[in-house]
Amino acid sequence: MKRTILFAIVCAAFVIEATAQQPKSVTARRPDPATAEFDAVLGRALAALSKAGSYVVDVDSKSGAGGADNGAHGGSHYRLTQQGGKYRVEVQSHAAQSPDLICVNDGANVTTLFPARNLYSQHPVDSREATLDGNTMLAMSLQGSALDILLQRDVAHFIHAQATGIKDNGETTLNGRKARQFELVWGGANIALWFAAEGEPLLLQFTRMVKVPTGANQHYATVSTASFQWRLGAKPAADAFTINLPTGARRVNEIYDALAGDEAASKVNKPLPKLQLAKLDGSDVELAAAADKKATVLIFWATWCAASVEDLPAMHKFVSDYKGRGVEFYAVNVGEQPGAVRRFTAKHPLVSTVLLDPRGKASGELRIAELPAVAVVAPDNTVRAILHGTSKEMQDALSSQLNELLSASPSSSTARRPSDAPARSK
Repeated sequence: MKRTILFAIVCAAFVIEATAQQPKSVTARRPDPATAEFDAVLGRALAALSKAGSYVVDVDSKSGAGGADNGAHGGSHYRLTQQGGKYRVEVQSHAAQSPDLICVNDGANVTTLFPARNLYSQHPVDSREATLDGNTMLAMSLQGSALDILLQRDVAHFIHAQATGIKDNGETTLNGRKARQFELVWGGANIALWFAAEGEPLLLQFTRMVKVPTGANQHYATVSTASFQWRLGAKPAADAFTINLPTGARRVNEIYDALAGDEAASKVNKPLPKLQLAKLDGSDVELAAAADKKATVLIFWATWCAASVEDLPAMHKFVSDYKGRGVEFYAVNVGEQPGAVRRFTAKHPLVSTVLLDPRGKASGELRIAELPAVAVVAPDNTVRAILHGTSKEMQDALSSQLNELLSASPSSSTARRPSDAPARSK
């Protein structure tokens, strides 16, 4: 899942500076009217933030499917407190009771804490590891909030390097407030932004839509919407730029790498944890290596994760080919309710048996921190490998793993398939 969206605060300065540096004998190319108006709005927003000196912004983000499947599948609340060169970021999913991630820049160091695993990282503010490019866990956690743009060291250049096809849709009304709407393309996604048309022109809301190909002339659209509440000039709390590390917290160089690498690797060559998941029909199943199969593959996915559902025909062919050679596949949906999964599979049937992991129990036990991911289980119920990457990268790596298991001598394992386990109706 790649970094998303843009935040609309500061790019007029870039345009003005770049124009000022042009030799007088050269006529600078003027931006089209829509881009010029966009730059002007952003410039005024930048001036407002600069004048305020400090601010707090709360962001509520919801993600879901587009079109007929419209409906929120997930969401998070974000808060950014900023004053001078210091900031505090808190990320909290709507279902959580406390922040899932906290990152603080106290002017000397950037410290990031992931409470669920009691892990933290800490780096000097002038190091690469303190930037979003070096802090993958923070960058991924901020997806859908646009706060990742505010934390760029060169925000103006970043925006101008990404945004294309700007359209000015003029004034409209958003939740009873006058707003100025723009549309643009950012990293292959269609973005709509609404800025306040009265008072300071701060960002009020944006939506981001990505269309993912699922087959010939077929697409699946994912939509995320973020709403903003600003408090310009708000005085930060006395402890805003400090972070209290819990007892026993383990320091790592980068939290995401620890989760995706060290943490997941610690589960390889170990028995598959005993897990109770559910089928779409509501019955419970015990997850285990499939009986009479040479390998079992668990594909962890979600409908809102574009990389999980891209090019389904290619994945279907891969699964069908290996099923015919003695491999069982289970598509383990992470973090979504049965209704959302049923709506998706009704339009885009999956070849793999679908299992539900609404609370992330299975992915958590295997220390899977990014979707999509694949776990390969040997006939003796041992986790053979946990794979990440693009769809093609995972298929290539999975082929290697499966070919090795398929060429091994038959096992006397008595592992049973989930469908044979005692079922209990919910």
